[in-house]
This record gives sequence, C-alpha cells and structure tokens, in this order.
Amino acid sequence: MNTPAWLNRKKKTPSHVISLINNARVNGCWIFHEKSQKFYTPDEFEKDWERAYHSANKYNNFKEFKIVNPLYAVRLCARWLDIANQRNQEILKKLEEYSGEFKKKA
Repeated sequence: MNTPAWLNRKKKTPSHVISLINNARVNGCWIFHEKSQKFYTPDEFEKDWERAYHSANKYNNFKEFKIVNPLYAVRLCARWLDIANQRNQEILKKLEEYSGEFKKKA
C-alpha cells in the first residue's frame, strides 16, 4: 500500500516550520519573510515553504520569518509606496530643474 504524497511531505517539513504555519493559522495572521519582504498566508507558506525556508548544516533562515497581522501588511506596503512616491517626486523635481542643452558634436 502506497502512502499518500501529503503524508510524506509532512514528514519532510521541519517541526518549527509546521509550528509557524499552525501558529499563524490559529491566530488569523500571515507570515512575513523580512529578507525578501514577502507576505504569505499560512496556506501559501505551507505550499511554498521549501522555496522560502533554507537550512544547510548549521545555517537556517528561520529567524527571518515573522507572524504578522494582515493589517500590518497593508500599513507596511502603504509605507513602501510613500517612500517610492517621495523618491519619484524628487527625481521629477530634479528633471524640471535640469536645464541642460543637448548639442550635436561637430
């Protein structure tokens, strides 16, 4: 009798990853990967944890993950948009003030 694929996958998933997923799911939260600045729902993380979580020898990136409220995601993305908008406005202002002439070389 063959074991189902989902049962084998649970065996490969590290216990602290399962704990992170379950904790986020029970509390209605998302999982935030700080390094890539990506938000995962518990279901998304359960499917893609192998891409985000890395463990080799003594190194693992488990500390890069945070359990966050979905509203935190909205506020953080709004902040990123504000910063990007400010940078865009600075560039547009610099472009307006730029009065360089383009001459054809003889």
